Amino acid sequence: MEKILVSRTDGIGDLLLTTPLIHELKIKYPSVRLTVLASKYAGELLLNNPDVDNVIGYDKNGPKALLAVLKAEKFDTVIAVYPRPELAWLFFEAGIPQRYGTGSRLYSLFYNRPVWMSRKKSGISEADYNIMTAGRLLGRVQAVKEYYYMTADERQKGAEYAEQKGLKPDFIIIHPGSKGSAWNLSWKAYGRLAVELLANGYRVLLTGGNAEKDMLLRIGDSIEKKDGLFVMDEELTMREFAGIISQASVLISGSTGPMHIAAALGVRTLSFFPPDRIAAMKPARWAPLGNKKVILQPEGNLPKRLVMDSISPGLILSKLKELIGE
Repeated sequence: MEKILVSRTDGIGDLLLTTPLIHELKIKYPSVRLTVLASKYAGELLLNNPDVDNVIGYDKNGPKALLAVLKAEKFDTVIAVYPRPELAWLFFEAGIPQRYGTGSRLYSLFYNRPVWMSRKKSGISEADYNIMTAGRLLGRVQAVKEYYYMTADERQKGAEYAEQKGLKPDFIIIHPGSKGSAWNLSWKAYGRLAVELLANGYRVLLTGGNAEKDMLLRIGDSIEKKDGLFVMDEELTMREFAGIISQASVLISGSTGPMHIAAALGVRTLSFFPPDRIAAMKPARWAPLGNKKVILQPEGNLPKRLVMDSISPGLILSKLKELIGE
């Protein structure tokens, strides 16, 4: 076996939770050329990763071009971590000899190394499900952390950003957005949380992508006493943002990509997850790995936004202090 392709074409957190699989493959097969098929957006996470020899950016609108690349690369094996019918067909059509993927779907007939498991049970980490997808290639291995490799220059630029903003010494990141991928607090609840943190002497940086700038402005406008409040209003790349995360004391957010970036960098996280009745979003499956963390879940059967906002700023503050060790 000379060339392995790992396919994970969805979001930031999903790809970071695939890095334990990538890491273990490289440990067991150090001479293999390991390529990752990832979304063009999330693929930046793998730059500078010593376990990854190549990244192919996935464009769902260009299947013919991808098929040509797959045929040219002549992979021995593909591990389809994120099952998509169009990709299952492409891996088959490309003639990749060993094709690992879930065995429980109609299009699983295109995988000749099917792996039988059910993610719906959500009893273990997504990172471990990803490892299981490799079947007999890895066997019984457990994920312990997520992997992100920052350059010294990126870390230095993150430190300079924090210094110029006046965020030093320690500061808290509040990242209120989630692009709708997970249950989360409302922007008003995040505003109340920011007020609580500022009143207790913390420096707070509000962060978000370009699509979340309006939310950050609404939160900022809702806060009267702004001493210690800062807003990330610059247009930054994901890796530039990661450099800033590396300087934070804690990142507070819902279950979202930056939470996993923080975990991979060893930054503490305080994260909001829905009640356990929402099986597909359980922290047992989607929590960050390898860092110090607090997971807060509301109780009760209230509607989505109401139940998430029932997590009080006072409770969050007390858990934050425990996390920091105050």
